[in-house]
Amino acid sequence: MQQDDIHFTTHASAGLVLMDRPRALNALSFEMASAIVAQLSAWAEDDSIGHVVLAGSEARAFCAGGDIRDLYRMAGEGDHDGMAVCFRAEYMAHMVIAEFPKPVISLADGIVMGGGAGLMQAGSHALVTDKTRFAMPESAIGLFPDAGASVFLGRCPRPLALCLGMTGRIIGAADCLMLGLAHAVVPSDVMTRLRDELLRCDSSEIDEVIDLYRADPGIAPLQAHRTEIDHIFTGDDPISMRDRAGDMARLKGSSLAAEIHEALSTRCPMTMHVFRRLLDMADEIADIPAALMLDYHLALRMTRRDDFREGVRAVLVDKTNDAAWTPARLEDVEASMVDAIFDRNGLPSLR
Repeated sequence: MQQDDIHFTTHASAGLVLMDRPRALNALSFEMASAIVAQLSAWAEDDSIGHVVLAGSEARAFCAGGDIRDLYRMAGEGDHDGMAVCFRAEYMAHMVIAEFPKPVISLADGIVMGGGAGLMQAGSHALVTDKTRFAMPESAIGLFPDAGASVFLGRCPRPLALCLGMTGRIIGAADCLMLGLAHAVVPSDVMTRLRDELLRCDSSEIDEVIDLYRADPGIAPLQAHRTEIDHIFTGDDPISMRDRAGDMARLKGSSLAAEIHEALSTRCPMTMHVFRRLLDMADEIADIPAALMLDYHLALRMTRRDDFREGVRAVLVDKTNDAAWTPARLEDVEASMVDAIFDRNGLPSLR
């Protein structure tokens, strides 16, 4: 199943999925997601395919997530059924990778955000580089860290997971490796060579090939800030987290605390409360497929709210970063509002 922005080829006993939409940072369109589902479903049954390599066509980006602009247009038109179809396609792309019965190696070079992070985490091997920029930035657009984030961020130490999910902080290779979000780090300038070797090798040789290119990313920057992050993100109250960050920035001159305080003061309050509750449920969510089932319902609820349209307008359309959230402050979000987001009644199932 071929189209201009995604390509599927076979090499020896390997399949290659090449996302090729560079102007959109390989953002996953409905057509791309549907093509992934169709091709991997076929390869799952094909005995000649032993493993799959998933990559972007350029080092600039692996995948920047789902195609938010299409969803924004549908939200403006009130086309909730169309949005449900798009989310189903994206989440089923994650699902087919998570349930693929053979190894899937993600070469996560460059930008890896949102749904792109979900693709990377759904496979068996996630490789990052010195150019990887990993983030779950949904709090800037009134959505929530989805694509299975309750599982892959849920495995991280809770304060760090809250920091990443609530602030959208961008991290690099060393932090990904430290948090278990990557299996190995390789230099970006050898990624093409590594990809070629992975496409030539037998499935039993995957780890051996990766080891030949494995690099030391150095000290994880987040580790140096663990004391601050643990202090700020202790407990369950986002309001207290914001205030502790503000106090630390003011009294101790911490630039990290100032950045966190700014994020917790300006990003979508509902997103932060929803993610905090979602993370509380992490122990009850068995795996990526189970997480995606819940994410689908949450996504349908969150994108029907005004915050989603307002956030996308401010960040991606007008690029003014001046979203007017409803509710406007963390203090204004009531538990009953969050309960309503998690209410699955009346919503379609992912599958």
